[in-house]
Amino acid sequence: MIDQLRSRLATAIGEASGIPAASLQNLIEKPKNPEHGDLAVPCFVLAKQWKKSPVECAEQLQQSLVLPEGFSQAHAVGPFLNLRFDRPGFAAAVVNKILDADHPLYDAATSAQKILLEYSSPNIAKPFHVGHLRTTLIGNSLARVFRFAGHDVLTINHLGDWGTQFGFVWAGCKLWGKPENPSVSELVELYRKATSLKDRQEKDELLSGDEELPDVNAIARQYFLDLEAHEAYAQEFWQWCLDISLRYLKDTYHRLGIEFDHYIGESFYSGMLDDVQKELREASLLQESQGALGVDLGEELGFARISTPDGRSLYLTRDIASAEYRANTFGFDKAIYVVGAPQTLHFQQLVAVLHALGKTYADSIIHVPFGHVMGMKTRGEGGAIELNEFFDEAYERALSAYREQVSKRPEGLDEEVVAKGVALSAVLFSNLVRTRMKDVHFSWDHALAFQGDSGPYLQYACARINGVKEKAKQSGLSYTESVSPEYLSEDACFALAYSLAEFDAAIERTMSDYEPAHLASYALELAKEFSRAYNALKVVGEDEAIAAARLSLFEATRITLAKSIELLGISPLQRM
Repeated sequence: MIDQLRSRLATAIGEASGIPAASLQNLIEKPKNPEHGDLAVPCFVLAKQWKKSPVECAEQLQQSLVLPEGFSQAHAVGPFLNLRFDRPGFAAAVVNKILDADHPLYDAATSAQKILLEYSSPNIAKPFHVGHLRTTLIGNSLARVFRFAGHDVLTINHLGDWGTQFGFVWAGCKLWGKPENPSVSELVELYRKATSLKDRQEKDELLSGDEELPDVNAIARQYFLDLEAHEAYAQEFWQWCLDISLRYLKDTYHRLGIEFDHYIGESFYSGMLDDVQKELREASLLQESQGALGVDLGEELGFARISTPDGRSLYLTRDIASAEYRANTFGFDKAIYVVGAPQTLHFQQLVAVLHALGKTYADSIIHVPFGHVMGMKTRGEGGAIELNEFFDEAYERALSAYREQVSKRPEGLDEEVVAKGVALSAVLFSNLVRTRMKDVHFSWDHALAFQGDSGPYLQYACARINGVKEKAKQSGLSYTESVSPEYLSEDACFALAYSLAEFDAAIERTMSDYEPAHLASYALELAKEFSRAYNALKVVGEDEAIAAARLSLFEATRITLAKSIELLGISPLQRM
């Protein structure tokens, strides 16, 4: 709706100035100080056209401009022409649009795209630790937003189910025995013991009993070579590890409310790797450097290795194969990879190699990098904290924080349900509210604050609107699906409606920048604007028509706020 008004204004200014409306629309801005107006026109472009000072142009434009529909006044201030909307009309139109069951909350994409989204991608036979959390949450939010906007989204979990780590688990089983009732933690312990032995053997710092053990690195490397050669014993053991890990991972994703369309790990492409080398060789791209095969991409991107000196494949080999498979099998307008910033060079090399091979989809591959998460620890000590362990503690802390910080709690409320919702929202929002390239410095106190820039604050705002509705219902009041402007004339009504109208722009910015932080910040500002309106706009005890209109405004806010946090991956609580 704001864009529609901006377009009308650009057309009106074009008629008054002789400058094409298309070149004017992007110049129209929202004033930093809302007291100046709702939209502002900088008159510096007019100054060149009219050969007058910007201040004179603003004054002349005020005199000549015919206000378009939806505007109530124009006022020149220095080099700017500031304009005000028909505020009650604007507020009513925004509310009525949101409450219209036949009208979508967001106008879907005019040309839907096929979007592949790869994210999360944990390693098999290793724990799902908090280091994997940010890719998972960013990717999940982007998938939700693009789907909501009308795009055809396919989500892929590119599991790290191929590599030497299986060799170390295999070596661990050979040296210390295969567990009878295996869990991921037992596989991890075998991996840890084997790699620890490898380090001692390489540094010649052997402990008592190590002398009798074989070269564990040689066992692991040979196992992986056998796995790539599709030896039966190697494949059987690999499948055993995969089954154990997938059960564990899917339970963890279920806890986060996340599903994937496809689990397609690196192993899927193992049979395609020879074709990758063949195609590179036939294109005269494959070269040898220090025994390894790869592609020379010049000084900036360096030598992109395709295989190791002993013939093992690498991430790049498998990513070339996966890109080709996805293009041929699914087709895509965009293939988005949500992978940490340290892998930026890897994806630059991937795109460059695909370009060199003449792949038309090379420029459709988009790397969405992100920074680190720091401070996400449990009460215990240690490095990479297992995610389920972390969420168990988040639940305990959330229940305590809820009981301490929320004094008016509804009777009959299941506090465990609330604590689970608060815990998830606290962790998810704290990871998403900062722009993805910034490191996240996690703090339990900040994440679980009910009166801060936090997930619990958003949950509380949603529940508070439901509380207003329930209290009004007890007084025989309810919202109406069609509001008259005369009942939404207060400044607080307009301010909240303006915030509601910015939802579309928040969605568009999120998609254009691949940045859930835009939507998280929008949700936060909307919740704060509701809080201000809640304090300014009485419902119970007010005239019935005014009360109904304000309830409609609050209901439109609940719908928009709930949808915003759902798109972040957070399930809104109805009561708390």
